[in-house]
Parts: sequence; structure tokens; C-alpha cells
Amino acid sequence: MKVKDYAADHIFSFLSLAVSGLLVFVLLWLIETPMVFILFVESILLAAFVCVFLYDYWRRRNYYIQLWKILEQLEEKTLIGEILVQPDFLDGQILDEILRRCNKYQNDRLAEAEQDSQEYREYIDSWVHEIKTPITSARLIVENHKNPTTLRIDDELRKIDGFVEQVLYYARSTAVEKDFKVEKTTLQALVNSALKTYSKPLIQAGGRPVFSGLDVPVCADTKSCAFIIGQIISNSIKYRTENLQISFSAYAEQNVVRLVISDNGIGISSADLPRVFDKGFTGDNGRRCSKSTGIGLYLCKKLCGKMNINITIQSVWEQGTTVILSFPRESYLQEAGL
Repeated sequence: MKVKDYAADHIFSFLSLAVSGLLVFVLLWLIETPMVFILFVESILLAAFVCVFLYDYWRRRNYYIQLWKILEQLEEKTLIGEILVQPDFLDGQILDEILRRCNKYQNDRLAEAEQDSQEYREYIDSWVHEIKTPITSARLIVENHKNPTTLRIDDELRKIDGFVEQVLYYARSTAVEKDFKVEKTTLQALVNSALKTYSKPLIQAGGRPVFSGLDVPVCADTKSCAFIIGQIISNSIKYRTENLQISFSAYAEQNVVRLVISDNGIGISSADLPRVFDKGFTGDNGRRCSKSTGIGLYLCKKLCGKMNINITIQSVWEQGTTVILSFPRESYLQEAGL
């Protein structure tokens, strides 16, 4: 709070002082008071006003500076009303009480929203596990009664299973780290786990995987990483061209191990590339493929962020797409105490 701003806010007080000083001067002059005494009285009035003005400015300024500092340092801004020291001026005390009541109301609403969100996530978790049972049963029935019709049904059941898994990760995306189990594995094991799920659609699309140097150890959550790689494979199949080929390669640097997944699909336009991780964004490819949801890569980015894995995409339109997953090396994690 600046002095000039505070003075401008108290312009009426200055006008009142000026009018009062003028009236006192005229009154004393009319009763023929010596000028030296008139000036002395005027000086006392002015000094008293200036002292009151500066003291009031000083205590308000200190309070609001403290208020701003606390607000900037707080991660949870709605807790500011709980830690403020009550000011010693009336309007500050009124503001303090308003802040406390507003913060309490807001915190109560946040707690209710968080509880509702938690219940929703728990319901989705339960629903996903319940829905997997009839899906598994249906696939077993198909397995025991194979014919062209049931095999097509099995393909659709597999797609449903993939969407259900996506729903599960989406529902858990705000607290997915609670389900992580970081363990030693290899990039080959992660890729194989993802390909196990998408082997049939890859074969049906006429594609083939190519591996190079994947026998590299990493520390990661196998289930989540397999889901991420699976989403990338799914996109490669969805946006494929003839003679689909998906190559998996790896190379190690000082603190990271990079898994490079490349395909020879239709690619991504340069205009869409910066937004591919945005929630719900489908771009030009989404307009060409009605099955696009814009959720897969969004979930990949969010999961990677939770696991300290960096994900980047490089692509040239009609020439293919390359996704790079950068895993922290085991030695780097140990140095960080993880």
C-alpha cells in the first residue's frame, strides 16, 4: 500500500482539515488574536492530523503486507483466514472475520467435493472390476464356440475391455500414484506386456513389431507402463497405412533410458503436434477417424508425470510418428533416495 494511494483514499479528511483550519483561523483573527498564536494553533492542528494519519497508515500497511506475504507463501490459499493475526483496527477486524467465514465455507465445500469425487472414483473402481467379470465370461464362451460370428464378437469384447481399462485409469488419474508398484524390469518386458494385449488387432491390421536393443533394465510400474505403451500401439494401429510397422528401440544416456516407439502411419500435422496431449483433442486425425476420443495420450502424459517419466512426440505428416519415453536410470533414483 502506497502513501499516495492511502492519501487519495482519505481526501475527504484532508478537505475537512483544511475547512476546519480555515474556520479556526478566521475565528481567531476576528477576536484579534495575535498572528503568532494563530499560526501556533494551526500548527498544532496540522501536527495532530499528520501524526494520526501516519500512524494509521503504518499499522494498516504492516497488516496488509503481512497478509500478502502469507497469501503468496500458502499452497492452500483457502487456509489464510485460519493463520492470520487479528488486526488492531476495526475495519481490519471486520475483514478478518469475513475472511474466516468465507474460508470456512469454501473449505467445507471443497471437503464435500473431495468426498463426492472419492466416492465416484470408488464406484468406478468397483464398476470396472464388476464389468470385467461378464466380459471375461463372454470371451470364454467365444473361446469354446469359435466361428466367424463369435470371433467378431470377441474383437468387440476386446475393444470394450480396452475402453474399460481406460475408464479405470481416467478415474484414478488424480491419485493414481497410490496404486504404483515400482520394481526392476526391462524395456523388453514392458513392451511384451503391452503387445500381449494388442497382438490380435496388430495382426488383423497386417502390422508387425520390430525390436532393437530392448534388453535394458529400468525401474517402473509395469502395469501403468504397459498401459501407456499399449495406448501408443493402439494409436499406431488406428492411424495406420499399408504395411504397418511399429519399431521399438532403446538407448541409454547418463541419467535416463529412452524407449523409442516409431511407426510408419499417417503421422500428425505440425499444427496439431503441440496439442496432442490436451484432454479431448483429436485434431485432423480425429476428423478422419470417428473413433478418436482424445483421451489416450492425455492419460499417457498424466501417468508419465506421476511416474517421473518424460514423454515426447515427433511426427511428420504422412511419414509416421515417433514417441519417446524417458525413464530415470536406477542409479539416478538411488541417488535421489527413491
